Amino acid sequence: MDGEFLIGLDAIKKFRLCQDENLRISQKQENTKLVKKSNFSKMSAKKIDEIIQKNEKIFAKSKFDIGTVKGYEATVKLTENRYISKKPYKCSFQDKAEIENQVEELLNADLIEESSSPFAAPVTLAYKKEEGKKQKNRLCMDFKELNKIIVPESQPFPRIEDLTVRARNCKFFTKLDVNSAFWSIPIRAKDRYKLAFVTHNRHLQWKCLPFGLKSASAIFQRVLAGIIKKNKLDAFTVNYIDDILVFSKTYEEHLQHVDIVLQILHDQGFKLNKNKCQFAQERITYLGHEIENNMVKPINDNLVAIKNFPIPTSITHIRQFLGKVNFYLEFIPNHVVLLDPLRNLLRKNVTFHWSEECRNSFNLTKQFLCTVPALAIFDPEAPIFIFTDASNKGVGAILKQPQKDNSLKSVFFFSRKLTDAQKRKKAIYIEALAIKEAILYWQFHLIGKKFIIFTDHKPLENFNIKKCSDMELVNILNYISMLDFDIIYNPGKENSEADCLSRNPVLEPREDTELDYAIRTSNLLKLIDIKENQKALRVDDKCIIKENIIYKVLNKREKIWITEDFGKSLIKDMHVDQGHIGTKQLILTFGQKFYFKNMYKHIKMTCRSCETCIKNKSRIGCFKAPLSQLGPAKEPFEIISIDTIGGFKGNKSTKKYLHLAVDHFTRFTYIVTSKTQMAKDFINLIKKIEKNGNIKLILSDQYPGINSTQFKQHLSKQNIALVFTAVDCAFSNGLNERTNQTLVNRIRCRIYEHREKSWPQIAEECTQDYNNTIHSSTGFTPNYLLTGSNKSFLPDELNDNNLSNLISNREIAFRRSKQIHDQNKEYYDKNVKRIDYKVGDLVYVQSVNKLNKDKLDPIRTGPFRIKKKISDVMFLLNSRARKNESNIFHASKLVPYFDDALHRS
Repeated sequence: MDGEFLIGLDAIKKFRLCQDENLRISQKQENTKLVKKSNFSKMSAKKIDEIIQKNEKIFAKSKFDIGTVKGYEATVKLTENRYISKKPYKCSFQDKAEIENQVEELLNADLIEESSSPFAAPVTLAYKKEEGKKQKNRLCMDFKELNKIIVPESQPFPRIEDLTVRARNCKFFTKLDVNSAFWSIPIRAKDRYKLAFVTHNRHLQWKCLPFGLKSASAIFQRVLAGIIKKNKLDAFTVNYIDDILVFSKTYEEHLQHVDIVLQILHDQGFKLNKNKCQFAQERITYLGHEIENNMVKPINDNLVAIKNFPIPTSITHIRQFLGKVNFYLEFIPNHVVLLDPLRNLLRKNVTFHWSEECRNSFNLTKQFLCTVPALAIFDPEAPIFIFTDASNKGVGAILKQPQKDNSLKSVFFFSRKLTDAQKRKKAIYIEALAIKEAILYWQFHLIGKKFIIFTDHKPLENFNIKKCSDMELVNILNYISMLDFDIIYNPGKENSEADCLSRNPVLEPREDTELDYAIRTSNLLKLIDIKENQKALRVDDKCIIKENIIYKVLNKREKIWITEDFGKSLIKDMHVDQGHIGTKQLILTFGQKFYFKNMYKHIKMTCRSCETCIKNKSRIGCFKAPLSQLGPAKEPFEIISIDTIGGFKGNKSTKKYLHLAVDHFTRFTYIVTSKTQMAKDFINLIKKIEKNGNIKLILSDQYPGINSTQFKQHLSKQNIALVFTAVDCAFSNGLNERTNQTLVNRIRCRIYEHREKSWPQIAEECTQDYNNTIHSSTGFTPNYLLTGSNKSFLPDELNDNNLSNLISNREIAFRRSKQIHDQNKEYYDKNVKRIDYKVGDLVYVQSVNKLNKDKLDPIRTGPFRIKKKISDVMFLLNSRARKNESNIFHASKLVPYFDDALHRS
C-alpha cells in the first residue's frame, strides 16, 4: 500500500476510486501500462495481457461498480443498548449538491436504502488526488461515536516477516486491489438500522459494510483470507485487507497463479480496480516494503529520526540531546568519557564551540542509540506503547515495547517538521497531529492491534469532541479514532525523549493531506458565492479589488465586502455552525474578514432572536428586574414568610425537614422539625406563631403542603391572607433564604462540636441563640423587638440601658431596615437592564422543577403571552399551568421574545 489514509476508515485504510471512464486510454494500452515496469519481452507482456483480457469482467467500470461476496453477511454487535444520533454537519450548497449526487449513486447501486432508524451518523466530503489535482469525491461517514460501542472483531493480519518466508525464491509479483472493497460485504438485514446516516435532508442506512466502521477492516480481512484459504490459494497468495499479493518463482507459474486468483475472485463476487493493480512485476511495493527476489526493504526508515538528528547549534540543543541520551546510559559503554565533550559545553564560562571531539562524541552516541542492546526488535505479540510530543518546530514519537526482563525499550523513532500553517495552530491541534503522523508512519505495525498513546497534553486524554468547534481538530481525531488505542496523559517531565525529537525534527513536512485540504476549501464562505453576491455593490474610493473580490478598507484593514442580505444569511449560518456562539465571538470570527452594512446590528439581533440560544443557554443578556419588597412591615406579625429546608435525615433523628417562619418586622424566627412536608406540618408552625400574636399575611413559596386545601382552610378560619412568591423565584422570599443560610451554618457548626445531641435539639438551641443575637439590619435582637425582653449574652452591667422604650426602638429598627433596603436596591438596580413588559408581550420563561430536569434539558420554555401585570416585577402568563398561582412569574425569570422578521426585513 502507498501509505495514504482515509478519514473514517478503521485502521486508517485507504480505498481507491476508479478514474472517470472518458479519461481512460484504450484497453490494450492500459494493460500494457500495468506491466511496463518489467523487463519482459514483448511475448511475455502479451501473455499477461491475454490473462487480463480473459478476466475483463472482474474489473470495475466505476467506483460504484461493486461486486457482492457470496455466502457471507457481516454483523454489527454493540456493547450497550443505546442509540447514537447526531445532526448533519453544516456545509455549502455545492457540497450539499455533491453529497446528494453521491447518495443517489449509492441508491442506484443498491448499496444504501431509506431509513427510519434511531441511529444517525453525519457525513462529510473529503478530497482525493486524481492526476495531480485534488478533487472532492469521497463521501465519508463519521461513525466515531458508534465505534465506541461496537464489539471489536478479532482477526490476525499478515506480517511482513511471514510473507518473507512464504515468498522465498519468488521472482514475480502481482498486486491486486479490490474496488471499493468494504462495499462488497453485505450487512445482515437486522443490523442495517445501526448503520444509518443523515444528510441535510435525508435519512438512510447501509446495506453493505461502510468505510469508517471500527470492525470493517477485520471483517473484510477475515472474509477474503477465508476465501483464499478455502480455495487453496494461500501457497502463492496473501491479502492485507483489500490489497492482494500473488507471488511465484517462474513467469509461467505466475501466469497460472494470476489467472486462477482472478477467476476465483470473480466467482466469489469481487470486483477489482484495474488502475490500482500491478501485474507480473519483479519489484513491487507491499505493506510499506519494497519486495523483490529474496529481498525485503522497508520504505520508511524507523531510525531516521536518530540517524539524521541535526547537529546541535546551541546549548539548548545539547541539553535536549543529552536529556534523551540519559534514558540509554546503561547501554552505552564508558558513557562518562564518551559524553564528556558534550557535557563540557553546558558548563559555565565555556564558549559554545562544535569541535571535532564533539562531533565524534555526537555521532558515536547516535550509533549506540540505533543498535542492540539499546534498541529492541519489534515484537508483533508484545504490547505497543507510543510516546508522542509536539513543539513549534515539529512532531516526534517513540515506539516502545516491554521486554522479558520487564524493561521498556525503544523500537522505532520518528520526527517530522511542521508546515508554516501548522506552526500557527493551537497546541491541542499539533499534539493531535503528532499522534496522527506517528500512526501514519507505523501503520503496518499498528493495524489490527491494541496499543497505547502517551501524550503530555492533558486535554487529549478525555477529549470531548462534541464540545469542540474546531473542525480541523475534530476531523484529525475522527481520522485516527477507528484504530484500537487509548490515550494516557504523560507529564512533560516524563516525556523528554519525544520532546527532544519534536524539537529537532528530521523528516520534511508532508503536503496538505486530503483531509486538511477538504477542511480548508469546503468552507461555508465560498469565493464563488461571494463573487455572486458582490454584483449589487458599488465600488467607491474605500474599495480595492483583488482577484475579482471587492475589499472594503476600514481602519487600514481590508475586509471582504458583501451585500446586507448575503451578510445576514452568512452570520446566521455561522452562528449555528460554530455552536451558537455569542455576539462578541461572532464579531471576532466574522468581523475580522468581512463587512456589510449594519453588520453589528444584525449580528446582535441574530444572537438575540435565536430560539435555540434563548431556550438552552444559561446566560442570555442582563434581563434582571429591579429589587422589590413586599411591605415593608411596620409592626410584628404584619408579614410572616415561610420556608422549608430538607436533607437533615440522620444525626440521631429520623426527621428530615426544618420548617421555618420569619417575622419581617422583628426578624424573630420560629421553627418546626418533622418527617414530612405536609399541610399538618405547616399548620403546626402557624399555631406556634399564633401563641404570640395574630398573623395578618403569610408569604411563601409554592410548596404542595402550603398550596393544599387543608392549609388554606386553616388560614381562612384565622383570617390570614396568603401570598405566593413567583414560580421558581427563591429571592422573592429573600429574608427567609438568608435566615436559612445562617441557621443551617450554626446547626452544622454545633453538630460538629456536640455529636451526642440530635439535630432537632440543636436546631432549637440555634434558633433561640439567633433570636437573642443583635440583627445587623435592625440593630436590636429579634426577641427584644417582639417581646420587649432582652436576653443578652452580656452581663447586665454591660447591657445597653436604652431598651426601656420599646415603641421608640421599634421605630428606630424600622428606619434602619428601610435605609439598608434602599441602599441595597440602589446598588442592585444600578446595572439592571430593565425591560418594560406589557400585557400581550411574548416572553420565554426559565424552566421550573430543577430536581427532575435532566442536565441537557432546555433551560427555558415558551414563548408565552403575558395575561396580566400584577406589579412592576410580577406577571401572570398563559403558561398553561393547572393552578393560577403557578402561572405567576418574576420578571427576572423572563427573557423577551425578539421577532426575527424585523431582522430579516
